Amino acid sequence: MRRYIISHREGIDGLVLRKDEPIPHLRGPTDIRIRIKYLSLNARDLQIVTNDYPAPHEVPQDCVPVSDGCGVVEAVGEEVTLFRVGDKVAPVFPQGHHYEEDLALRSLKQGLGGAIDGVAADYFVCDQENAVLIPANFDCLQGSTLPVAFTTAWSSLYSHHPRLQAGQTVLCLGTGGVSLCAAQIALAAGARVILTSSSQIKLDKVSTLLRGQLPPGAPQNAIQTIDYSKVDAWDAEACKLNGDKGVDFVIEIAGRATLARSIRSTRQGGLVAISGYMSDYKPIPDNLIQEDLAKVILYSAANVRGVFVCNREDFKTAVSALELGGVKPIIDKVFKFDDMKEAYRYMEAGKHIGKVCIEL
Repeated sequence: MRRYIISHREGIDGLVLRKDEPIPHLRGPTDIRIRIKYLSLNARDLQIVTNDYPAPHEVPQDCVPVSDGCGVVEAVGEEVTLFRVGDKVAPVFPQGHHYEEDLALRSLKQGLGGAIDGVAADYFVCDQENAVLIPANFDCLQGSTLPVAFTTAWSSLYSHHPRLQAGQTVLCLGTGGVSLCAAQIALAAGARVILTSSSQIKLDKVSTLLRGQLPPGAPQNAIQTIDYSKVDAWDAEACKLNGDKGVDFVIEIAGRATLARSIRSTRQGGLVAISGYMSDYKPIPDNLIQEDLAKVILYSAANVRGVFVCNREDFKTAVSALELGGVKPIIDKVFKFDDMKEAYRYMEAGKHIGKVCIEL
């Protein structure tokens, strides 16, 4: 079979494609073997190959990259009861994270594509407990977006306190995978969404895509946008768009450069769900670095917490919600497996809207 390895972590060129690797055998009676059909990339995948990933574990030499994939069950052990040959499934990220609300270090050390081998290979073997059926109305391309992007979005809105309710407002920073997944989940739940970007072209395109998810007659303010290249005080603008009050949730993916404003955008008791730190890779103005976050948090009375992917049981709940709600992921571009390094470079350029995927 084919598989990629991370030969070094000095950049994207560390990705090496091997084309004559042995197909993995089932290791035990409850294992399944998945024929991987599609992958989708996350910021984490890029951070790992550029040695910018700060997780508290080592990345093994020649680790197989990529956390998110989807495929078809090709073989099952004699004691497998959860799946049949032909089922469309996605491996759980990280393996073994089944019930706990928060992601324990032992689970982080089972993270695909960084702590242990990922899914950038023709075949992947795991225990049946470490995979989930994708929505019945998803194909494998759509299913490949689930294990990190959709589960992080779901975790941000439903796995912690407070939990999203209809009629509330969710502020989503940027137009990448987690933010757009959260916007789609929020709209399906009857909540309003405010999107931010430095590109009005991106905002217009995303708004059009998301409006296709709304029922006829939905109010205009169901989806609102802020171009922060034109509106510097976007925290105040978000409150203004929300009827002069703070939003209920913020999907915070940028980190230090935006965190204080995200908190100021939020109502007392609302949730700022931090799942990324993308601003670390660009220069941050001194006034933002020097801002006293302790005071901002104190006087906001908002909940501010780190958010990882949800556990497997919440993953299953998210699958049911997506299936019944008719939500389909927004996919920007699909690359061939032989061109995976180009997919990484495309994502690194930051011009995408939604998910960057790879076909095997």
